[in-house]
Amino acid sequence: MMVEQVDLRVKQDTYNPLFKRKEVSLEVEHDGAGTPSRVDLRKAVAAKFNTKVDNVYVIDVETSTGTQNAECLVEVYDDAKVAEQTVPKHIQTRNLPTEERKKAREQEEKKEEAKPKPKAAKPAEPKAGKTAEGKTEAKAEKQEGEGKEAKPKAETKTSEAPKKGKELESK
Repeated sequence: MMVEQVDLRVKQDTYNPLFKRKEVSLEVEHDGAGTPSRVDLRKAVAAKFNTKVDNVYVIDVETSTGTQNAECLVEVYDDAKVAEQTVPKHIQTRNLPTEERKKAREQEEKKEEAKPKPKAAKPAEPKAGKTAEGKTEAKAEKQEGEGKEAKPKAETKTSEAPKKGKELESK
């Protein structure tokens, strides 16, 4: 799509001195064509605000179904270096032309492959000592091997229903 067909209307324009940028909300009319690409929008916004394309980042573009208008959030930075430090990497990647975007993704994949993967630590073997019940581990394992006979008394008490009132006094 060509940049000349895009009609920009500024809905809101605020300056953020902390990040040294203008935060602009735009309405873009794109009659007779699909939603403009982020690259085309960057060029059009840069021309409108008399700045370099490197200082402009399109954050969001939304077109409602069946309309020829798109709502955009754009950030126009005073300096490209500040923009590179502030704008998240995935937004920077989205604002690149398709060829450069593919190259950037390939470079990221190569970096990830080059990094050595940390080895998973083996779980530590429990040391022979006392368990919570005061038995040594060897005795606890022996009782587990014997089966149901080695159940602790606390479990059998919880299976009975609690007794109330006169039932408690009679026993």
